[in-house]
Amino acid sequence: MRKSIILPSACALSAVLASGCAASGDSEQPEPAFVGMPNPFIEVSDLKGAAELAGFPVSFEGACSGKSVIRVIKGSLAEIICLKGDNELYRVRKGAGTDDVSGDYNDYQRKEERKDSGGRTLTLKGNDGKSWSLASWQDGNFSYSVSPARPIGTAEILSLAEKLR
Repeated sequence: MRKSIILPSACALSAVLASGCAASGDSEQPEPAFVGMPNPFIEVSDLKGAAELAGFPVSFEGACSGKSVIRVIKGSLAEIICLKGDNELYRVRKGAGTDDVSGDYNDYQRKEERKDSGGRTLTLKGNDGKSWSLASWQDGNFSYSVSPARPIGTAEILSLAEKLR
């Protein structure tokens, strides 16, 4: 009777060990790479190309004094990133619809509404009493945002906002 229990147990143990060795990485096949979400942005060379892909006009002429990167999510969003060398100065966005397009989900200590020279009401957000980290607004069927890389003053952020159409 003892032999009848030992033999099946030994066979089961051998099978478990064999399968463990096969799964232990002895094979030469690499682990599959982690694949995240694909980047939805398409880089374009100018505002005309951005407007074509976005499906709406985009204007920010003369606002980037240095190098800029222009990216689009086809049919919904245009983004312009202004750089000084390799350092980002600010980014502006225009998107179809009235949802917030800033991509900035930080909590700010201060929030204020201001009118620009065109009469649009902008929501400014920041953490101190003298500078702003975000401006966002809606105008018609579009949403806009200005996100400086470092907080900037009221006059500067309103000036940038006025150039974005």
